Amino acid sequence: MEVASLLKGRLISLPADGSIRDAVKLMAEHNVGLLPIVDKDGRPLAVLSERDVVKALAAGVSLDAPALQIAQKELAAVTPDTDVYDAVIKMRQRRIRHLLVVNKEGKLVGVLSVRDFMRDEVLSYLGFQAWQPPDYDKPEFMSL
Repeated sequence: MEVASLLKGRLISLPADGSIRDAVKLMAEHNVGLLPIVDKDGRPLAVLSERDVVKALAAGVSLDAPALQIAQKELAAVTPDTDVYDAVIKMRQRRIRHLLVVNKEGKLVGVLSVRDFMRDEVLSYLGFQAWQPPDYDKPEFMSL
C-alpha cells in the first residue's frame, strides 16, 4: 500500500510570504494542525504547527510577523510511492505526527497526519506488515 492512496482532499499550504495571522486563519478555516510553507514553485520550505504558533504568541511574537520566522525548517518527507509501513516507521523514528508528501521534482503533493493511518484498511495493512520477517538490509537494522 502506497502513501498516495491515503492522500485526500485539497492541499492546504501557506505561501512563503504569509504571516502568522494568515496561517492561523487557514488552520481554523480548514481544521488542520499543521501548514506547509511553500515557495512560488510549490516546494516546501518549512512547516508551521499549532504548537509553533502558541509558543510564538506566548513569547510575544506579533501575529503579523512572517510565519517562516517561527516555522520548523527541518522537514520530513516521503514520495507518493513510499510504502505506508515505511512512512509510519519514519514518523515513529522522528517522533513526528505529520509527514509531507513530495513528488520527484520536490513539489508538495500532500500532508499525512497520524490520523490518516487510523483507517481500518490501513491498520489491517500495517498489522500484516508488522508480522512479516524483518528486512535486515534496511538501515534501521544495519546498526545492530
